[in-house]
Amino acid sequence: MALVDVKEAASSVADLIARTAKALRDTAGELEQGALVEPVEFVIPMADLGTERMAGHCRRILDGVGRKQLGVYIIDLDADVPLCRVHDIIGKLKAANVALPKNDRTGFAKVNKREDCEGSRCLYVGKSEKTAERLKEHLHYVHPTTYALHLNRWPSDIPGNLIVKVIGVKDIASSLVTFIEDQVARDTPPILGKRGSV
Repeated sequence: MALVDVKEAASSVADLIARTAKALRDTAGELEQGALVEPVEFVIPMADLGTERMAGHCRRILDGVGRKQLGVYIIDLDADVPLCRVHDIIGKLKAANVALPKNDRTGFAKVNKREDCEGSRCLYVGKSEKTAERLKEHLHYVHPTTYALHLNRWPSDIPGNLIVKVIGVKDIASSLVTFIEDQVARDTPPILGKRGSV
């Protein structure tokens, strides 16, 4: 009986690559059945970070995107935002966070290696089934332990603007939006946020 089990295991391994490739082709076929909603863009002054003005920006995003829009969002920095200052702020926020006891730490987004996003003005790429609500968590306020940008903790004296782009997705399963998110992150490597989720 042990020989049969070994033979069955060997035959199932023999076509493992072919079965995996077929599953990926099937997934690609499902993705191709989907469609994108016309992208929406919002310009937010960096000077509004951490202020009550951010609540108004979040309302505009909700009005422009809707409450339950499945989509991918990109948070970019315009040409007036000094990247060296951004990297310095991120470094200081992370260092201060790590110095706290584990139970008091904020759920800051992962910092990507500089060489992976050298010169990139893309701060973050994400996806959500409720995109406007998720953006509010990044931009305005979220529980400290929630994984987010926590931009409300950034200084408001940074020149320039955030450019928030929302690409709505329809007619595909939400689990497949991860593939679109990862493609956007490959096209424009973000300074913050985990990659390789698929």
